[in-house]
Amino acid sequence: MNPEVVTVSSFDKPAHGGACITRLEDGRIAFVTGAAMGDRDVEVALDPAAKSSSKRSFRTGQVVRVGSPSVHRVRGQCGAAAAGAGCCDLDFIDAPGSLEFKKAVVVDQFERIGKIKLTDDVVSTHSLEPYVGWRTRARVAIDAQGTVGIRKKNSHEVVPLSPDTLCAQWVSEMKDGLCEQISDLAAEGRIRPRTELIIAVGSDGVRSIVELSGNRRHRKTTALVGDGSITQQLGGLTWDLPAQAFWQGHHAATEFYAQWIERTVPSALGKCSTAWDLYGGAGSLSSALVDKADRVVSVDIAGDATSAGSRAFSQAKVHSVEFWDSNVDRVAERVVASDKKTNRRVPAWWSDRHAQEYLHAVVLDPPRTGAGKHTIPAVASRQPKHVVHVGCDPAAAARDVRRWIDAGYAISQVAIVDAFGLTHHVEVLVHLQPVATA
Repeated sequence: MNPEVVTVSSFDKPAHGGACITRLEDGRIAFVTGAAMGDRDVEVALDPAAKSSSKRSFRTGQVVRVGSPSVHRVRGQCGAAAAGAGCCDLDFIDAPGSLEFKKAVVVDQFERIGKIKLTDDVVSTHSLEPYVGWRTRARVAIDAQGTVGIRKKNSHEVVPLSPDTLCAQWVSEMKDGLCEQISDLAAEGRIRPRTELIIAVGSDGVRSIVELSGNRRHRKTTALVGDGSITQQLGGLTWDLPAQAFWQGHHAATEFYAQWIERTVPSALGKCSTAWDLYGGAGSLSSALVDKADRVVSVDIAGDATSAGSRAFSQAKVHSVEFWDSNVDRVAERVVASDKKTNRRVPAWWSDRHAQEYLHAVVLDPPRTGAGKHTIPAVASRQPKHVVHVGCDPAAAARDVRRWIDAGYAISQVAIVDAFGLTHHVEVLVHLQPVATA
């Protein structure tokens, strides 16, 4: 059955997820992938209409031809995406257009979901360089036949890795000789069906390949190339991390975020001050707080990452940073429960050590789904003077920042960062202060 093809004169705005929005002749909204803001006279192949009598129903579709392209439209930059992989959904937009697209999405999400009007006087935008060839870690699939490749969007089917289908996000150190290396592993019988591979490169350019097997609760890792670890450096610190441990994808992102925090949060050294780095992983953002507070507490459930962070700071003789293996959201639930006169205890890191100690700053970098329901109200009850909320999903970030505002905080600065070139993903950094001091 041939798809229904319509001609769209223009698009209204970009949507969270990488599509652009337009209105069809029948009045319904359509979310169109493969479109760039500024494209005109576009032929769109519509997906079959959903069976619904709701007036709020919408259509989805894909661009098949552009009559008058946007000034930001370029030839596709990713061979893997051209072959159907789900990696680079905006590879047809240049860097300035990508940043413009993502700013519009963030502003829209904050207004619609968070009921927050972001004004130009508090918003800055940043595109990390390079725009192509920036990613230092990737996860690829191995299908039932033993084929190694990148998954297609919303599918278990893979696009086989070849010199022509390597993801354009990957740094050259990840790509050079990779196909030959995987072929050698397959010839040795070390590529197993229905597993995954982590391919990672450290600051030193050394590549590691690790097999992931089992499920999330019983994950097993096997080093196939290297010893299963990578080295990352920031300032005077060196981390030796498991290849699968979290580190910012763009090789320039960690330094950019740390420097932004350093510029934004004032120092309170010598004033019995504490800073928290929540969901802190290996403590890369804790490094930005060392000169801001007398005591820095980094908290996360990632045991391997927190252990690596503790070693990194210890080896650098930075003794003011403490690492706690703890679930931030569950601790917040206990705090709320404690406020309701129950006897559920909270861990020691949550409490001040003495009467003079106070919470100067909190940095939160929660997972893509955002902070837990009780986390922000609980942390706000400790009355930190400065909050830096980091979000990699604009919808979740908008919801979380709304909770900060409801808890008595006001936005001071917002940085919209394109740290995920060629994709629709975006990072948002928000600095908040108590309303009385903002």
